[in-house]
Amino acid sequence: MLLAVTVLSCEDVIDVKLNNTEPRIVIDAKLYDQFQPARVIITKTSDFFDTLTFNTVSGADVKISDNEGNTVSIPESDSAGIYTDNFFGEIGKTYTLTIKTEGQTYTASAEMKPPIAVDSLVATYRTNPLPYQENGYDISCWLKDSANFNQYAKLDIYKNQVQSFEIYLFEDTYTDGNNFEYKFYNETFQTGDTAAVFVSSCDPQVYEYLYTYAEITSDAFHDTGTPYNPTSNISNDALGYFGVFSLSGSFMIVEDH
Repeated sequence: MLLAVTVLSCEDVIDVKLNNTEPRIVIDAKLYDQFQPARVIITKTSDFFDTLTFNTVSGADVKISDNEGNTVSIPESDSAGIYTDNFFGEIGKTYTLTIKTEGQTYTASAEMKPPIAVDSLVATYRTNPLPYQENGYDISCWLKDSANFNQYAKLDIYKNQVQSFEIYLFEDTYTDGNNFEYKFYNETFQTGDTAAVFVSSCDPQVYEYLYTYAEITSDAFHDTGTPYNPTSNISNDALGYFGVFSLSGSFMIVEDH
């Protein structure tokens, strides 16, 4: 009888009620001072049960204006939901993104901050690699931090022209006015590899989005965190962000030391 009760108790069905949710707009917008054209990607979230649909938003009215009253329309490209134009920002200006679609208006503003200068890249051979690391070279990026104002940035590192998936961020709370060595600990380079680093400087609100996005996508957060959305700078309950960046960078070929 005890065995029968045990077996039956294991067959209880837990019925979890998952509600359908209304799609939300997702905006991924970036404006640079050089090299990369303005680019806005507009999509919608999918329902929990609809895992195969990628909902792009076509026909939106997309504009970027500056604090001096200049406005540029960003046209939709041949790819649905992707809006792009060969338009670049200027250091010191504040830019506002305005998107009108499906009877709703979404806005976001961000300032184009001065770039953080890259002094040099340095390759250092690992003498005592950690258990998860390969033998090879670590890459360090020496940054020239400007004194008396806060600076924030996202750093992207490329190995042989392939970008790392890791998210690297910098803010100068403890390094104001000093040169700073930024190490890319999760990357391994070998002799003959090319290394390139690009530094995208941004304002505090854009940095906050990038920081919260990095936090919730990290392995540590997956083990301990409660799900939430990154802190968006876009109005009207939209997901995503409008990033305004000034660029600097450097590259090197790794040689034997």
